[in-house]
Amino acid sequence: MKILEGKTALITGASRGIGQGVARLLAERGANVAFTYLSSEEKARILEESLSESGVKAKGYKSDASVFAEAEALVAQVMEDFGQIDILINNAGITRDTLLMRMSEEDWDQVMQVNLKSAFNLTKAVLRPMLKARNGSIIN
Repeated sequence: MKILEGKTALITGASRGIGQGVARLLAERGANVAFTYLSSEEKARILEESLSESGVKAKGYKSDASVFAEAEALVAQVMEDFGQIDILINNAGITRDTLLMRMSEEDWDQVMQVNLKSAFNLTKAVLRPMLKARNGSIIN
């Protein structure tokens, strides 16, 4: 069932794990998929090809959403390439699991930067086009 046909989703951190699963599901449901990755261009290329086989437009963007300027540039590029963003899924995240007494301040800061600041940055960046379109869903 193509219930998302004509919609465009932007998914952060989709080159593996939950993000990749969400990207595949949305493509199967007919959504065009823009997704971000940070390190593996090869995995991103493979995912692009795989999603495109579902008959949708798919494109990966190397981007660090924890940097506000990169989040803004990403949204601008996705808008240029796809014409719209109907769904934002803030999925990018890292873990530095350890006992708190062993966790360094740098590890804590990195987790907060990636897991929280990136969600803020991308949400803020997509608000203007979504409000202009009077449509949009944001999933954190």
